[in-house]
Amino acid sequence: MTERLVIAALLVALCAATLYCVRRRSPLEPSVLLVATTVLVGTFYPIGAALVPPLTWRHGAYLPQEVVLDAQWQYLAFALGACAIVARVRWRRTESAEPPRAYRTEDDPARSFRDLVIAGGLVIGGGLLYAIYIKKVGLAPLMDRSNFAEKYRVSSGLGTFYIGLNLVIAGCLWAEASTLSRGLTRAFRAIALGVMIWSIGIVAVRTYAVALFLGYVYLACRDRGFSLARVRPWVVIALGVGYAGIESYAMLRGAWKGSLMDAMRTVQQQQKGIEQTLGQIVGGSELSHPFLTAMELAQFEEAGSLRGSSYANAALGVLPLWLYPDRPPTPAQEFAREHYPSFEARGGGTAFSVVGEAWWNFGSLVGPFGVGLALAYLLSSLERRSRTCPWSAVARFQPYLVHMIVLAHRGSSVSIAKHLFSVLLPVMLLATCAGVIWRALGARAEQAERSLNTLSPVEGGA
Repeated sequence: MTERLVIAALLVALCAATLYCVRRRSPLEPSVLLVATTVLVGTFYPIGAALVPPLTWRHGAYLPQEVVLDAQWQYLAFALGACAIVARVRWRRTESAEPPRAYRTEDDPARSFRDLVIAGGLVIGGGLLYAIYIKKVGLAPLMDRSNFAEKYRVSSGLGTFYIGLNLVIAGCLWAEASTLSRGLTRAFRAIALGVMIWSIGIVAVRTYAVALFLGYVYLACRDRGFSLARVRPWVVIALGVGYAGIESYAMLRGAWKGSLMDAMRTVQQQQKGIEQTLGQIVGGSELSHPFLTAMELAQFEEAGSLRGSSYANAALGVLPLWLYPDRPPTPAQEFAREHYPSFEARGGGTAFSVVGEAWWNFGSLVGPFGVGLALAYLLSSLERRSRTCPWSAVARFQPYLVHMIVLAHRGSSVSIAKHLFSVLLPVMLLATCAGVIWRALGARAEQAERSLNTLSPVEGGA
């Protein structure tokens, strides 16, 4: 236990020092979130499992102490690579906590038109795709709270339609990040509220609500210049209470077949005693599953055996099954089929690990360090572009990117690439259409003005 705590303390100290170096930055900037989520995922399970016996269906709960320590070292290496990039950034005077004026002033008509076409196109197109998805799958599997794996099983091969709700979310956040009129902004907010109600109250998939919540909070922090230096203890307490609520919801949703009180009584009967309840929280938390995957990979696989193949296959992984039926399986699929075949056969899966994938591809310590370095560099470059060009597509897309960084530790390169491609391709198509339409309208207006100027002298002479 002492070794666990020492490594956890090193990880906390490294990430805390890095966050102090960038205390003028928003707490929800992607590179800052990468550091924060790394320390949470890298310390939650090792410390929690040392205090209470974890209750989970994962094999990692029964692995020896050495495997836990090995996984902790991998997370420390990943954090070292990410922190090396994030901490080196120094804010110039123009990059202070005060938001750029361009965020708060009216945009020019061409950009406003582009933003309206993109936001509206994503919402309308995404809504139509998701409506087709609901029709194909049916409401019964979507509303089933006792068998969540069934939702994903019946969704197999419907990824083109399933991504529709993500497009709606991206459109709402794009509109909020733009300088549209107040009426249009309120309309998009109403759509976002409907998506949150649907995700929490109907289909019980909290990811959609989290994506919207984090995107809107990110924009609020950006526009008001809220930085890490202004975070107060009550904010940390509120975040802790919010996370406890998410975990409580995860425990209740499987038993929620009638009223809330019935669900609470069912959970209370299943978990007899505070130790069992804490054990299930430690073993079943979203923060634990990526760490458990990294442990299981270290126990059952060989470091560096993939030799970068999963990252190379990420380009092919974005293709839909109907276009490329022989698409290679993702590392997460291979992992689930080998270690949890019965669960995978029912349509379920396990949370993967970005740290474990780096270990599996490039070896112990070196792989996580390199991937952490590269990912932090990419995010820092996007943030720099967003600040220097606040009207750019990068700045508009940044709010949607936030939740992907929060969930990145439980994903793989293929899943992240597929998600990004599915959202960015419609954005690029809509941006191209908006440019063509705007130029056509401008050329038409210019031609009409030229014709009017040509007729004016004749009319004057008459």
